[in-house]
Amino acid sequence: MRFWIECTRFEKNQRTHINIALVGRMWREGDRTILAFVGSDGQRIEVMETPDQIMAMHLGSGGAA
Repeated sequence: MRFWIECTRFEKNQRTHINIALVGRMWREGDRTILAFVGSDGQRIEVMETPDQIMAMHLGSGGAA
């Protein structure tokens, strides 16, 4: 299981590292995935990977912990 995963920022097409443990919600809007971080400031990031791809990176290629 990996907690730091590499995603592609949607608006900049730039690679970035995300700590998946800090993501409170994620959902798909069109061709982008929105990651909302936990906390009161409501920070969000838009990435190109689908939620399924993000979870596969987090859990490993087998998809099971």
